[in-house]
Amino acid sequence: MIYRFGDYSLDTAIFELRRADDRVAVEPQVFNLLQYLIKNRDKVVSRDDIINAVWDGRAISDTTLSSRIFAARRAVGDTGDTQAIIRTVPRRGFRFIGNVCSENEECAVPMTGGPKKFELEDPDAAGDPTANRAVKAVVMDGNPAGSTMMPRLAVLPFKNLSNDFDEYFSDGLTEDIIANLTHFRELRVVAPGSSFQFKTRDITLARLAAELNVDYIVNGSLRRAGGRMRITVQLMDAATDESLWAGQYDREIESIFAVQDEVTQMIAASLGVKMQDAALVRAMRKRPSELDAYDCALHARRYTSSLSAKMHAEARDYLEKAISIDPNYADAYALLSNVYLAEHRFETNPRPEPVARALEMAQTATHLDPQNAYAHCWLAIVHFFRGENDKFEAESQRALNLNPNDPEILADIGHYLAFMGEFERGFDLSMRARQLNPLHPGWYHFTSARYHYHHHAYQDVLADVERISMPDFYWTHLLNTAALGQLGRPEANASLKMAQKLKPGFSAPAELRKWNAAPDDFAHIMDGLYKAGLKE
Repeated sequence: MIYRFGDYSLDTAIFELRRADDRVAVEPQVFNLLQYLIKNRDKVVSRDDIINAVWDGRAISDTTLSSRIFAARRAVGDTGDTQAIIRTVPRRGFRFIGNVCSENEECAVPMTGGPKKFELEDPDAAGDPTANRAVKAVVMDGNPAGSTMMPRLAVLPFKNLSNDFDEYFSDGLTEDIIANLTHFRELRVVAPGSSFQFKTRDITLARLAAELNVDYIVNGSLRRAGGRMRITVQLMDAATDESLWAGQYDREIESIFAVQDEVTQMIAASLGVKMQDAALVRAMRKRPSELDAYDCALHARRYTSSLSAKMHAEARDYLEKAISIDPNYADAYALLSNVYLAEHRFETNPRPEPVARALEMAQTATHLDPQNAYAHCWLAIVHFFRGENDKFEAESQRALNLNPNDPEILADIGHYLAFMGEFERGFDLSMRARQLNPLHPGWYHFTSARYHYHHHAYQDVLADVERISMPDFYWTHLLNTAALGQLGRPEANASLKMAQKLKPGFSAPAELRKWNAAPDDFAHIMDGLYKAGLKE
């Protein structure tokens, strides 16, 4: 049997979940959970119902069930906040509320590609000589339209495809997306006054991008059918005419304002990630002598996903070049704070006084740009390693207030909250980061591993370690070892030896003290390591 909902399909015969033409990787228990919820979508299923169906009635913890529900939601593009596909019914259970059709029923085909030309509402406008005059690109946030430091983006007015739905909402949705995107310091967004001039013009992507002087275009549509609405959106690379990202949202009309907030936040975060990736590809094609400060920063950002010593050395060189080219480039100073602090956190390519240098870079970044959320985030993290938890909390809150939708900031702050013993707060921020950035790097799952270890869900820790997928990073093996030790697994000692091999002179107590582990957490992790055979 094949069940379809939105742009997803679940094939029970071959145990496969797909989104459009792409296979979605899910664990067997998560697949079985989705299958059970879909088959029983006409009713609310209780916790016991799910355990009997998916775990054959075996005793499992609430944490295990919650983690599988979360994984199922993530697999189908849902969140615990909006619950548009899997709804939690308080004190009763769960229900699959997505619009499902079986293999014998006709389903709407999702948008998976981008058009070569925008078909806007007034095709006759193409023949109007006054309609083809160049439009001056006014950029939000006071940044010049011709800036070469940042990617430039235009959001076209969303098309209203419903005769019985006022156009004010599609226009308002567009304006809200533009406003949200301006919070991302790496983007330069054309103001509505310019992009809305293209509302009734039929114009090619290349021509539109040239007139607005932008690198990327966002377009979308809104359609109402009965009590539901469908919003589609896509991001286009003007240089290659390629669709970099597309999304579709089906919601109840009653939740119109909540939907508006969710869509704008999700789009903003996804665009930030995708645009950075596309810009990096372009920067990688340049010769070293051609790189400007922004290109150098893009190259350096690759380190944050790998944490490798080689990439660290390259990132440090790129960023020091970036600030020599542009001494006022706040983002480069903030990222250099991250890279310098790695000399202390991981003892990677160490030079003298890494924490002091990291503090200087973070303070410089916040001085140059007080509204830079990433800079405040790394100033907070420097305070953490200086043992200044109150200052960490204050700067973290400033970062989140400035940009509550940046997945990297959410993941970073969540990570350090977990080390402070604030596991619930850290886990919540980490989950939101993963929801906002579905293609997140593996290190986002460290907070989940810490959360599950705290709750004695050691099997879930092992699954988190698999998701982290950093086999050459000693912290991966440290957490893996502690969980295996608690489970009494014979391979625990081999995992311990791997951590010691990857970090010569490895001392678990010293490492945990350096990372300011909360006292109870310190004792709990050390207990697992001792059970794995640690002698110190």
